[in-house]
Amino acid sequence: MTTQPRPVVIGVDGSDANAGALRYGVEEARRTGATVKLVHVVPDYVPISPMMPLTPSELTETGTAVLTHAEGQVRELAPDLVVEGWLHHGTRPVQLAHAAEDAQVVVVGRDNRPLLERLLRGDTAAGVAARSSVPMVLVPADWTPGPARGVVLVGVKSPSHSTALLGDAIELASERGAKLVVLHAWKLPSGYDDIIESRVASDDWRRQSVEEMEALLKDWRVGYPDVEVEIRVVHEHPSVALVEGSAEADVVVLVRRAHGVPAATHLGSTARAVLRSAHCPVRVVPPDAIGPVPGLVLEQAGAIRK
Repeated sequence: MTTQPRPVVIGVDGSDANAGALRYGVEEARRTGATVKLVHVVPDYVPISPMMPLTPSELTETGTAVLTHAEGQVRELAPDLVVEGWLHHGTRPVQLAHAAEDAQVVVVGRDNRPLLERLLRGDTAAGVAARSSVPMVLVPADWTPGPARGVVLVGVKSPSHSTALLGDAIELASERGAKLVVLHAWKLPSGYDDIIESRVASDDWRRQSVEEMEALLKDWRVGYPDVEVEIRVVHEHPSVALVEGSAEADVVVLVRRAHGVPAATHLGSTARAVLRSAHCPVRVVPPDAIGPVPGLVLEQAGAIRK
């Protein structure tokens, strides 16, 4: 029995910043054989002057036009894909996360507004990543499909949530036929970092860090023997190391923290910096995502016999 792949949800807002997200979402749908679900959220409140009021029907008409235009773009990119358009009303991050509950991934464009404006009016990508029950991918506006670099870059800070993070990343690398680069980086603020560095030999620190990463990867290496894995340990701020590494990657994979109030604080400073500055798409995985069990993968492949 063949199971229909879950849809790829793409958030559309009618702006030029959304172009890369549309192209990426189409490529993901092609790669996985899924349908495309386009979602546009009409705001339920617009701060305008009483002298120039807008009616709810006018907002809906504009939203419908945005959605229709996006549908046309997708059909132009991939006439063979099944495309559905959905109009929601409310707060954009909340509605996008809700619309993606039955999806395999939700794709959004990078918000290029100035930092102060994003803080005042909200950052859609950060809001979706903080709430979504499925992986969210943020895509730079200028992203285009092309020759793959063959690298999935995953940032691992600690064993916490590493099962969801590594499970998602190594499965993605296997599907793409790519190498998995596991990056572990740390650097304390100036002064504190100098003290630690003077007490711990850099070679010993690197060796210990590699051993810790190897322990986390042990079962995944067995379950996915087709995936080449490289462990990269660097003495650098994690956000800087990940942004630099993203220049040679097809996608960067991060995990969302499991706690934080309000929802947006689920994303730490590292994740926010990478979402803002990465050179490639960034995939944020929910902490409770359950990756495939390596032993089950082997059994399905016939490597385990009863």
